[in-house]
Amino acid sequence: MSQIGNIFANKVFNFGADKTWAEVAANTTAEQTTTAPGVKVGDIVVITKPTHQAGLGYVATARVATVDVLTVKFTNPTGAGITPTAAETWTCVLYRPELPLNTNASI
Repeated sequence: MSQIGNIFANKVFNFGADKTWAEVAANTTAEQTTTAPGVKVGDIVVITKPTHQAGLGYVATARVATVDVLTVKFTNPTGAGITPTAAETWTCVLYRPELPLNTNASI
């Protein structure tokens, strides 16, 4: 295993409580953005949706599109559109790598 740096900071926070998500079309994947104050490009984020929604999936590792904006990828393998539940409080675990990423090159 190769280590390419250390974790500079980590935190757990909530997001999405005021978010209205767009419908995810049938048989597709779609990215949607949401505000998440404090996130930065390069952060590693793991997210969790608080409720199950039949037919709707999401990728548990989101990406930071720009400062303060998370991008969540939804999947919908069904034959009809699904709108993710609005105003849910999602949880995010954020890991911020130390820069430069090549510090302490091996374990």
